[in-house]
Amino acid sequence: MNKKIVFGIAFYLHSLTMLAGGILENTNQSINFLRNPSRDATIGIDGVYSNPAGVAFVAEGWHAQFNWMMVHQDRDTWSGYSLPDYGQLLSHNASTPTTEATNFRRKYEGDVDVPIQPSLFLIYNKPKWSFQFGFGFVGGGGGCEFKKGLGSFESLAALAGISALGQSNMLLSSYNINSYMKGTSYDLGISLGAARKINDKLSAYVGLRGIVLMNKYEGFLKGISFMAANGITANGSDYVLDCRQNAFGIAPIIGLDYRINEHWNLAVKYEFRTKLEAKTDANNNDAFNQLATTSDSFGGYTDGASTRQDLPPLFSFGVQYSPLSSLRLCGGYHRYLDSDTKQFNKEIVGDTNEMTLGVEYDVNKTFEVSCGMQRTWYHVDDSFESDANFILNSYSLGCGVGVNLGKIKLNVAYFQTNYKNKEVLTTEPTGMTSSIKYRRSNRILGVGIDFRF
Repeated sequence: MNKKIVFGIAFYLHSLTMLAGGILENTNQSINFLRNPSRDATIGIDGVYSNPAGVAFVAEGWHAQFNWMMVHQDRDTWSGYSLPDYGQLLSHNASTPTTEATNFRRKYEGDVDVPIQPSLFLIYNKPKWSFQFGFGFVGGGGGCEFKKGLGSFESLAALAGISALGQSNMLLSSYNINSYMKGTSYDLGISLGAARKINDKLSAYVGLRGIVLMNKYEGFLKGISFMAANGITANGSDYVLDCRQNAFGIAPIIGLDYRINEHWNLAVKYEFRTKLEAKTDANNNDAFNQLATTSDSFGGYTDGASTRQDLPPLFSFGVQYSPLSSLRLCGGYHRYLDSDTKQFNKEIVGDTNEMTLGVEYDVNKTFEVSCGMQRTWYHVDDSFESDANFILNSYSLGCGVGVNLGKIKLNVAYFQTNYKNKEVLTTEPTGMTSSIKYRRSNRILGVGIDFRF
């Protein structure tokens, strides 16, 4: 029991702050993306991330773009657990014995607030060459605090009390548990590359992206106690997690852009897998470290341990059609090869697919408006889902405006991701049945500025 509780504190935080994109990677790298998520074949400064080969067709000279995004994410679960002879386990919590009316489940709320998620793109274009630099949070990008823990922690604590008291032929009457979690996760991406015009229609890109991974986890389980019907109590150990993880990896990126004519543009990009082997620097208490010696599940959070936290390969394809010089219709496809990363079981986690559509319209020389959508389908088995870490299919909508002010352009946008609720029913080997409903939402406001030198 204790192993699963302590592991839950650490594992879920790494994927907690993932935003638009696959299981492990953020695609919301610019305000242009928030305005129109279908950026795979568009020509612009933000193409340093979305279509680097196409950046070669941006006007000659120096260009820079700074983006500032404000993100809020809700991650809620409704959890219910039952066991023969005990009924709903969460009702035995002496501190908060009541549950939600629906199926006797209790709601656990999680909020993620990222007041500043920045990105920066810089390009220098010559007649044939384009030299590019990019910076952004390719994964993670924030943190979360759970002051009251999660339903899985409580249910497992109740099971531990049943086991402890059962050894003396006593039945559990109630339990207490004080749990806390706080963590941050950042995958800082820095890219360098160059694109070259092969001719007036075709360009190619080759670059490298370095990832600096930084995770910090703090959590504890304290004051665990169990009471039998006759008033006899038993106490559990305190567990304290306090660790940091760091890693660095480099992966190549290649791309092509083909301008068929003044109306059509096609682009492809492939990002190779980024190998990230995180090293742990920990100051956990002895009880946590003792548990870590008995299982590989959470041994990676002890001092000196190593864990794989790769970013997957990504293939993207885009098309842009301009029936008028002022109107651009966009479409794109992404495939995240999540099953190619070393940390996932390929029988449980498959690849992620995304489709995007968007439209951009120049109202006049000053104002530009755009909107678009992104649909994401994950391939994960129900056994992957838990209140500590869950993945839901989603669709995203974005819209915004661009204002040209000479050599400066202002971009403003709103982007929202809506996830499909999911309910998973399971029966554990212990005989406990669980009913957990998962809900998630994501909202982003963004402001950006383009500069021409």
